[in-house]
Amino acid sequence: MMLILLLIVLFGGSFFFFANLHPHRTGAITSALFFGLSILLLVLNMGTHLGLTKTTNNNRQTIRPTSTSQGVQLLVYQPLGTTNNERVYVYNGDQKSPLPGKRGLAKTTRVASSVTTTNAKHATLTLTTTKYTYQNQLAKVLFAIPGTKLATTQQVARFTVPKSWLVLSSKQATRLKQAAANPTNQATLKTQATAYVTAHVQSDLKALAAKAQAGDQAAQAQLANQTQLTQSLAAKYQRAFTRQALLKLSSH
Repeated sequence: MMLILLLIVLFGGSFFFFANLHPHRTGAITSALFFGLSILLLVLNMGTHLGLTKTTNNNRQTIRPTSTSQGVQLLVYQPLGTTNNERVYVYNGDQKSPLPGKRGLAKTTRVASSVTTTNAKHATLTLTTTKYTYQNQLAKVLFAIPGTKLATTQQVARFTVPKSWLVLSSKQATRLKQAAANPTNQATLKTQATAYVTAHVQSDLKALAAKAQAGDQAAQAQLANQTQLTQSLAAKYQRAFTRQALLKLSSH
């Protein structure tokens, strides 16, 4: 802002100096030099971001799934364009936030967002924003224009979700909802789930029994309450089967 005011003063003053060129030759030359320097600084500021520097800010928050199907949490996205490089993810805010039911949108800007699966219990979203800021107070005085904001150069959304979640496109989520409501599919999945869970639970119990007979104290401790252990294993494999089954249904 100061630089623009200086340009106005020099531009107006140049008429006076150049109108009386011989008596004020030194002042005229000085005015012209400052005028040219001011123009150069403005051009460099707009073209090469002179006086500016890039700063990066990370904002991390806990999120909840878009929806839940058969006990499996879903994170749903809508692809943009035909390349699928940009996506809009729909998620729910943290229950501990002031507006727990408020929905948020994370849209990638110039760079595709990423989703990483981990063993964590909760899903998180990290928004990394890179934007220009003034290098110092002098640069702000020279180049800042009231009422304007410096440009954001990049914003990247990084989702981290538990391995038990499913990340689906909006089309996949629609197919899943329709398929899961089909009575035939429900009956088939129930039969398959029973067989899957029974086989895996028996396999785990057999392996633990063998370890316990070999003197493994950890295995012996686990088998001490076999009823609770069986229930825990059954719940574990039920979740695993349901996730696999839903993923398969969403792909058909």
